[in-house]
Amino acid sequence: MSKEGKKTDNEEKKARIWKIRDLIQDLEDVKDKIITFLTQDAEIDSSTQNIWGTDVKEVYYNIVAAWEMLDAAAGGEIKYAESSEGFLATAKSRFAQCSSELKVFGDEGLQLDSELTNTFEKCCTALNIELKPLIAQKELTPPSKRIIKVSETEYKLPCSVCGEIAVSFWTGIPQFSDKESLICSGIVHRAGIALSAAKQIFSWLDHDQIAEVHSYLEKNTVVFEEGIDAYCPECDKIYCYSHYDTREEWDEGFYDCTYGTCPKGHTRIIHD
Repeated sequence: MSKEGKKTDNEEKKARIWKIRDLIQDLEDVKDKIITFLTQDAEIDSSTQNIWGTDVKEVYYNIVAAWEMLDAAAGGEIKYAESSEGFLATAKSRFAQCSSELKVFGDEGLQLDSELTNTFEKCCTALNIELKPLIAQKELTPPSKRIIKVSETEYKLPCSVCGEIAVSFWTGIPQFSDKESLICSGIVHRAGIALSAAKQIFSWLDHDQIAEVHSYLEKNTVVFEEGIDAYCPECDKIYCYSHYDTREEWDEGFYDCTYGTCPKGHTRIIHD
């Protein structure tokens, strides 16, 4: 493509991204409508009004941030494409939470939820159309090894699609604890388990036995009763957050669980 052709293409891309502001304005209007509704409802206390109002604000603000990062990425700063993708993921989480809250209010809440869903999905669709080609520019490099041994007490599991680190195991002191544990950090969950399990888990990892680690966590721990969150048992593969499509479930504003769907379409609960 000639320089003039490339310039025209970039200008058209920037123009399309700029027009997404109109969809974001529609989302802002619905956001304001929901906040007004919440503040006028006498059946919920002021604390809940503030919390639920903040939730719908975060839906909007994260969409705005995703748009700003997309605009920067389209301007040549490709690194911002991943930031845009991250803000979209957060917006999706807050949307699911807000939607569950609105359903509490009967017909009027369902109508507001329908309006929120409609405007939110239009924003996401428009953002994703422009974002996907930018994300695709990032070279996917499948890992040469399924397990990376950093040291005798630290192991990393890369995504089988792109090589990004999805899961880490290491010994250390977890947050809000003063006791050394075996820490597992995945794509949606991080926690410590008994240090006594480290020797066996590290042995399995030394022998490329991810399935055994997954099964052990399922059967022997409370904090990882769904096993390794980034692992698809049917594929016997690890996927990062970008390649393990996640969906959160909420009930009246309270988190219920997270589902994950791998690139081959296998779906399971990855965190409960």
